[in-house]
Amino acid sequence: MNNRISNSEVVAILKEVLAAMEIKGADRFRIRAYQNAVAIIDGLTTSIQDIWEEGRLDDVPGIGSALASHLNDLFTKGLVSEFESVKKGLPDGMFALLGLRGVGAKKAFKLAATFDLKDRSTALEELKKHAQAGHIKTIEGFGEKSEADILDSIQQSKTSKNDKQRMLLVKAEQIIGRVIEYMKTCPGVEKVDALGSIRRRNPTVGDLDMVVSTTDSAAAIEYFINYPESHDVVAKGDKKAVILLTGDIQVDLRVSSPEAYGSMLQYNTGSKQHNVLLRTYALEKGMSLSEYGIKRDGELRKYKTEENFYRAVGLPYIPPELRQGTDEIDLARKDQLPNLITLTDIKGDLQSHTIFSDGANTLEEMVEKAINLRYEYYGVTDHGPSVINRGYKEVERMLLAQREKIDKINASQNKIKVLYGMEVNILADATLGLPDDLLKILDYALGSIHTAFTQDKATITKRVVKAIENPYISFIGHPTGRLINEREACDIDWKIVFDALLANDKTIEINAQPDRLDLTEDLVRVAVKKGIKLIVNTDAHSTDQLDLMKYGIDTARRGFCEKRNVINTNSYKDFVTLLRP
Repeated sequence: MNNRISNSEVVAILKEVLAAMEIKGADRFRIRAYQNAVAIIDGLTTSIQDIWEEGRLDDVPGIGSALASHLNDLFTKGLVSEFESVKKGLPDGMFALLGLRGVGAKKAFKLAATFDLKDRSTALEELKKHAQAGHIKTIEGFGEKSEADILDSIQQSKTSKNDKQRMLLVKAEQIIGRVIEYMKTCPGVEKVDALGSIRRRNPTVGDLDMVVSTTDSAAAIEYFINYPESHDVVAKGDKKAVILLTGDIQVDLRVSSPEAYGSMLQYNTGSKQHNVLLRTYALEKGMSLSEYGIKRDGELRKYKTEENFYRAVGLPYIPPELRQGTDEIDLARKDQLPNLITLTDIKGDLQSHTIFSDGANTLEEMVEKAINLRYEYYGVTDHGPSVINRGYKEVERMLLAQREKIDKINASQNKIKVLYGMEVNILADATLGLPDDLLKILDYALGSIHTAFTQDKATITKRVVKAIENPYISFIGHPTGRLINEREACDIDWKIVFDALLANDKTIEINAQPDRLDLTEDLVRVAVKKGIKLIVNTDAHSTDQLDLMKYGIDTARRGFCEKRNVINTNSYKDFVTLLRP
């Protein structure tokens, strides 16, 4: 389809509709439904238009029949008549102001109405002139600080942190980890935690946020701004400070008393939409939530732990990975949150590479590392050698020699069971890089796409399905083919692929490489709902990369995975029957 509409464009459209609803006093339950939809679509790593084309909108939580119908109009006609009706009569310039710091729907409407901002293309520039002339502070409900914030927000809009490329979680974790260790040495600091997208284990992170619990806020702030890697202090207050590290990496510190630490941790972990839904739920029970605690009947109560904070609202603890602003509040209310998988549940790693292909370590070194990780089993899956380049007989000799080496390792020790696998290319013509007669030599094989990523949807979907249907392929590796910040995901029809996985009783991988994290979390959740078998692997190319499993577990948890959904949480005896049924 031409003129495709991106997720961010859909989100922007829905946010405008939400703002119009708020101004016109729409039903709060309808507003909440749209808030849910915005958060869900904003968090998808798959195109919502692709999901619509595949007829899978029912798989997306929070997309009800009414909104599905509106999305159908949007994707087929490019316009939703009901959306236009909701916005009718409102100054068009107000919609350009949404997102400015401190400007919500009502303030955007008030500014647009006051200054007659009818054209969204010029609204920001006109508002900037009014701010510079001091006109905004004279409006009731604004003042000098609001005027200064709005002017600063307009001036910074082109260099907003949202325009910077977000860093991989693994890099963010390394940087904030050093700051956390530094702050732990500050006298009077009792606890230190990362906040925001790091704590929610997002695949990518913008600015770095953290919080400390202390009885001496001033000392903690002073200690923080003297962090050795800091080259600039952006802001310093009583309860907050901001520094810049090399590379313009911003680190924000919030300071909390021990008594309110749980409240502060919850509020600043987010996501924003999760907090909106949680506040809405609490207001219905007569409670007002903030980073300082919970106010009820005019009395503020503080909470040392998040568990106590959620309990006070009447909900079980919601793990940070699930705080996505989708349906987690409703699930918690019904006591239906998943019992999320943990790193300690994993009993083996089934995708890794050695010097046999493109790895950095020998098979023996990789096995030793797997033993140190206390795995029950470990699978080596070097890239299959080319039959075209080497000839059938030479490849057969190589595979048999590797088979013999693995058999000897298994015979020489009883600490771990080594499985002989191979990563086989799913070629552009939908054939596999190794013929079936050679795949028979292996314990298992995985099929992965490494070339022709931009084929059309029907063609690339057919490639994946044909691999799934091959009896010697046990699972599909790094299924979407994405490389975060480098390469977009392949345009695959996931309904067809998931149906094929179920029909053939096959497994799909969550790849733990930090620049892949593939299968993506939204597709993981769909797979979980459909009962598709998942496997979490590191795709390690060296012994140290075998430690990356936790990032795959992060993705599994964000996809609502339980231990039972992932086959390599099983003991060896049960696992092998699931790997190659």
